[in-house]
Amino acid sequence: MGISVMKILTDTEVQLFPRARAVEIIRGAVLAAERGDLTSPARLHTADMTFTAGSAADIFGFRAYHTRDTAFDEQVIVIWDSSGRVAGVVIGTELGPLRTSALGVLATQVLARPDASRLGLIGSGVQARQHALTLASVRELTQVLVYSRQAANRETLAAELRDAGLPAQAAHSAEEVCAASDLLTLATTSNVPVIHSEWVQPGSHVCTLGPKEEHRHEFPPELARRATQVVTDSLNQLQGYPGNHVLAGEAVTPLGAYLTGGVTRQPDDITLFLSVGLAGTEVLLAQALL
Repeated sequence: MGISVMKILTDTEVQLFPRARAVEIIRGAVLAAERGDLTSPARLHTADMTFTAGSAADIFGFRAYHTRDTAFDEQVIVIWDSSGRVAGVVIGTELGPLRTSALGVLATQVLARPDASRLGLIGSGVQARQHALTLASVRELTQVLVYSRQAANRETLAAELRDAGLPAQAAHSAEEVCAASDLLTLATTSNVPVIHSEWVQPGSHVCTLGPKEEHRHEFPPELARRATQVVTDSLNQLQGYPGNHVLAGEAVTPLGAYLTGGVTRQPDDITLFLSVGLAGTEVLLAQALL
């Protein structure tokens, strides 16, 4: 009887994975969810831990990470094969942001105008950086503007993106970013809106990666009323928020519906994507890495 070898991958391997390939894997996962072929329950919070799980075909797995306020934010993703053996483990800090960026970029490819190329980032952390780099792997960007409250942080991210070949500059205000962008990404941890709805230009696509709870949200609810499409990657997750999501009771469409049926939009339409994390996408991405 042969001995199975379990693979253990770290951030080193994740960083080498092609970003455009990650977007295509996530596209397949969202399509599987739309068909009912991906099991993707809402995340579970217990014992200072958060768990997400998913399965599709002969792939099974879960992701776990702590929710305590510590200096470390490592996650672990465990994958089983159809025989019940643990096929591999991915551990580190890189896979989660890669998965999130791939979901946001997939939504951008589906919902934004084909000619939209001016990216605005509100926020200067890991998620903002990953989103810009992943978007640049599938769409040419003619401008990247970065704003966050700390000038040093926005200057640092703009410099990092320039070093990666993107035409990035720091902006002086969130309003300036909105005025100059047709692709707008909010990537903050703010409890209150970081923009005003009227700042968003007609024809823009907006992706919000941060808080979306009823009493804690980084985007103004009024923006949803301006948008012709309000879309999320996971209705289960959005509706599973303990304190209700900020758009409870309003129409929100799953992203998979547009992957199969396409989206009809006029040049001045605003689209809004609520990124909440479709469970199972991290499992399929980890499987591809392994």
